[in-house]
Amino acid sequence: MGEMDGGPDKTLPRRKSYNKFVVGGFAVVLAIGWLIFSSIGGSSSYYLTVAELRTAGPSDRVWRVSGTIVGESIDWNPHDLALKFEIADASGQLAVVYHGAMPDMFRDGAEAVVEGKYGPDGVFRASSLLLKCPAKYEDAATATAQPRR
Repeated sequence: MGEMDGGPDKTLPRRKSYNKFVVGGFAVVLAIGWLIFSSIGGSSSYYLTVAELRTAGPSDRVWRVSGTIVGESIDWNPHDLALKFEIADASGQLAVVYHGAMPDMFRDGAEAVVEGKYGPDGVFRASSLLLKCPAKYEDAATATAQPRR
């Protein structure tokens, strides 16, 4: 009793398993695509210039701004862990207030990235302060590194 003589169709179970395979494969591809897309957005480290921050204006939004520390503006109060300073880039200067420990490498000319909120008084209130590793340390590490044998 085959298909020709009106018997049961043996291709139906194969078609069902094929459809399950296609749907499962599509679900896996979709899940991997979503994981890649969501991880790209979270790992990007974009930051604004001083001019871009001023153009955006004061808000409750958390921003990330990069600039060079202006040495004569540094005001450190170790009792309150209050650090006031300015960062500058080619587009201008920005007053920053940060409460927390002062990083060891914090000094005039260091490259800083501050993350926080820009207030209506023109002061950036940083909730986090990061310093970029100076190129001179990267160059020194490369020069002193011994080749592997």
